[in-house]
Amino acid sequence: MKGTKGSETKALIRETAFKQFLTKDYSMVPLKDIEKSLNLSRGCTSYHYPTKQELFIDVINVYILDVQRVKHASDNLSGLSLFEYFNQYVDNIAKAMDRLSQFVMPEANINGMRAYMSLILQAEKYYPGFHQMLSEIEKNEMAQLRQVVVKAQKDGEIRSSCNTDLLVQQIRLIFLGKSYQDALRNGLDVNSLREQLYFIYFLIKNK
Repeated sequence: MKGTKGSETKALIRETAFKQFLTKDYSMVPLKDIEKSLNLSRGCTSYHYPTKQELFIDVINVYILDVQRVKHASDNLSGLSLFEYFNQYVDNIAKAMDRLSQFVMPEANINGMRAYMSLILQAEKYYPGFHQMLSEIEKNEMAQLRQVVVKAQKDGEIRSSCNTDLLVQQIRLIFLGKSYQDALRNGLDVNSLREQLYFIYFLIKNK
């Protein structure tokens, strides 16, 4: 299991496990089910992932932490207006949600956002150090947003009287609140999220 073939097998195991962990609790996903669905031997699975926890951690690294790290990455952040940042922010979230939908079977009638948030809660429980890593990613995202807000104030795009820190927190809370609300319904409505951010924007925009 070396080289390209080994890498492909590992990726296939990880992807199959991700689908399982999205819809079931960690404790309810036996390795034998993953092996059976892929027609793999225990030896093959163990070569790549000696334990279920190691497999789970790799799933979380690839499908949650890495996604969160790149979701709002931008090479030209310094040149973005706040309005452009909002659009990029929502567009990147939409791309992440589209990618997630590829792993949630439509016929299973599963709310993708709810499944994803449930997986994050499982990671808090079964992945040592996950909370600190996710917190660091969120901290960096907040710092990134703050840079954009400060630039928008200096450029006269939005009112300079706005409390920068409170505005950044408010924008973050809109996303978290919308995600939670929609997780209880039919999944994150990115168009509605965009409307909420536009509403905030036009309240603080310079006339």
